[in-house]
Amino acid sequence: MEDIIMKVMSIDREANDIMKQTQEYLEAKEKDIKSSIEEMRSEIMEKTKSETKAMYDSVVKDAENEASKIRENAKKQCDELENNFNKVKGKLEKDLFTRIFR
Repeated sequence: MEDIIMKVMSIDREANDIMKQTQEYLEAKEKDIKSSIEEMRSEIMEKTKSETKAMYDSVVKDAENEASKIRENAKKQCDELENNFNKVKGKLEKDLFTRIFR
């Protein structure tokens, strides 16, 4: 009878050891999983940040190119107006002078 009680107690200790080992294993796995999740989150955030910066830089470059084209076009139009004015300037001065002193 004593042998049976000792065996039951031994089985109980083994079961407790197994439960303890299982709990420790689960806690270690949970820690590893949380660490992996955090690492993946950081990688995703960094990749997203990098992609967002690339898109921002592209939009800024496109806007700068468009602004440059607008400036060039405006300068071209101003030059054309100035050239046209210079072509008729003498005639306008002459006409104005004639009207004033008539």
